[in-house]
Amino acid sequence: MLGIISIPFCLVLVPSILAVVFGGIGMNRAKQDPAIGGRGRAIAGLVLGSVSFAIVVLLIAVGRGV
Repeated sequence: MLGIISIPFCLVLVPSILAVVFGGIGMNRAKQDPAIGGRGRAIAGLVLGSVSFAIVVLLIAVGRGV
């Protein structure tokens, strides 16, 4: 969910980082106990959080003229 939220609000770095962290936690839990489920959501959190983080880093780099 945080990965989805962080895409439109890509100027905010915190949701992107949290999406990656919680997506990793979700992947570990889904791997340990497949009955829990949610592997797809964990992957979505990782991917969208990573993309959003990359956009933020790119915007910061462009904004500083790097």
